[in-house]
Amino acid sequence: MTPRPAIDLRDVAPPTDQVAQKYDEHGRPIYTFDYPQLVRFMRSTAPVQVIQGPVGSGKSKACNLKAWMIAASQRPGADGMRHTRGAVIRNTYGELISTTMRTWRDTFPEHLYGNIVMSKPARQIMRPRGTDVDCEVDFIAMDKEDDVKKLMSSEYTWVYINELQFIPKSIFDEVQSRVEMGRYPAMKDGGPTWHGLWCDMNAPSDDHFIAVMTGQTEFPEGMSEYDRLAMTWPAEWDFIMQPPGLLDIMGPDGKPTGQYRMNPAAENIKYLAKDAYLKMIRGKLLPFIKTRVLNQIALVIDGDPVWPWFKRETYVAGKAIEPVKGHDIWVAADFGRKPAALFGQFINNRVIIIDEMQQFNMGAVTFAPMVKAKLSQKYPSFNFRVCGDPKGADRTQNDDRSAYDVWASIGMKVTPAPIKQNLLQPRIEAVEHLGASMYDGKPRLMISPTCRTLIVGMEGRYCYEKRANSEGTRTEPKDNNYTHLCDCLQYLVLTMGEGRRMIGLTPTGDLRPARVWRPKTMRRNVG
Repeated sequence: MTPRPAIDLRDVAPPTDQVAQKYDEHGRPIYTFDYPQLVRFMRSTAPVQVIQGPVGSGKSKACNLKAWMIAASQRPGADGMRHTRGAVIRNTYGELISTTMRTWRDTFPEHLYGNIVMSKPARQIMRPRGTDVDCEVDFIAMDKEDDVKKLMSSEYTWVYINELQFIPKSIFDEVQSRVEMGRYPAMKDGGPTWHGLWCDMNAPSDDHFIAVMTGQTEFPEGMSEYDRLAMTWPAEWDFIMQPPGLLDIMGPDGKPTGQYRMNPAAENIKYLAKDAYLKMIRGKLLPFIKTRVLNQIALVIDGDPVWPWFKRETYVAGKAIEPVKGHDIWVAADFGRKPAALFGQFINNRVIIIDEMQQFNMGAVTFAPMVKAKLSQKYPSFNFRVCGDPKGADRTQNDDRSAYDVWASIGMKVTPAPIKQNLLQPRIEAVEHLGASMYDGKPRLMISPTCRTLIVGMEGRYCYEKRANSEGTRTEPKDNNYTHLCDCLQYLVLTMGEGRRMIGLTPTGDLRPARVWRPKTMRRNVG
């Protein structure tokens, strides 16, 4: 039996003031789209589709309905059923349950489309009555290692990432590679009619990979041509930008006045309360207004910055910083499943940060050789020293080796940062002391603009959150994608003696050039 369409993709028509829900004979709602960018998104057949728009623009609902459209369009298999399998992804389990799955249930009521079983992962098998659709849907949060492994071991027709602005590129790349293969249904069963990835998002922060790839922000200074090519949006992918919810009111001089008016071209607006966006921005700061309503990139801070004194114009160089020969390059490492490394030098009583490196869902066995390879390829003529998180000396349960042991096994001995019990506050204060210090009329901290994640973290993404405990409330930085490079900076400045300087003592470490490890240079006879 051919399924009755749950989506009516009509030609673009102006929105009406009255919204009347229609249903099919089984009581399932029939949805229509009459906004240009939503229609374009629904009609797109690109292998990767990203729709970016303000809050309330209908993009999440459209993404849900896209799953049904793909399922209903799949060619029938030998048994006459249209088999597809998909995954819905969110960055945290809490958001997946409270937000993403709530919208999904509203779109696909369980009594009409099939129950969601709260297994690991949560799963819904959609076989609605009166159709020949058989669609399995997994709901996955990307906040645990096991969730990433489960994705890697599964075969999907499609994947939908909800709120892409919170997802790092490493996960996006892993997801995209999974659906690129077109492995479900299997080719022996006819293969998928269409397979791919789609995502929705509000405007991201200025350092997010989507902002860079889609040209909403410039390539970082110093980025190689190879990396620029890798970060260019492929022509066969589709990026869809919805109109903003509000428009600036311009003054007589042609400049924005800081006041706004409703945008008559805003999408999905007939489903929102009157003047919804104007009411929404009351009492909100500009970064919130930009990303949630104006559909513009901005740096959004959801907490109190750890280092509120940090200013990009003061501590970030105007162009990429090249290392100075005759001075060691220090590598400060943070371990765990989100490893990170900062590369810096101590020159004329100043800490110079020249490079950064970060990975996700990766252990020391893989990350350490990557760091060593980068040192060999990018800085082949320098001596190196390595410092890091003191907890890296703790042994794991898997092979009884610590992260220090792994790094040492490839010739990179790690010196633990000199901090008792790895206490957080002295680490933070050491960086603060460095930032407040001047030498020869210049800040003692200088960062290359190529260190985008560290810079954004210091601007405010490395921020405090409050957690309740038995003693009341304690405050500590959020664990996010910016935490680990900021931790690296703390270990680096402590190892360079800043902890002793801030209490008036002389650093005990020898910061003069010393041969610790140098990558071997390949030699061969010619002629």
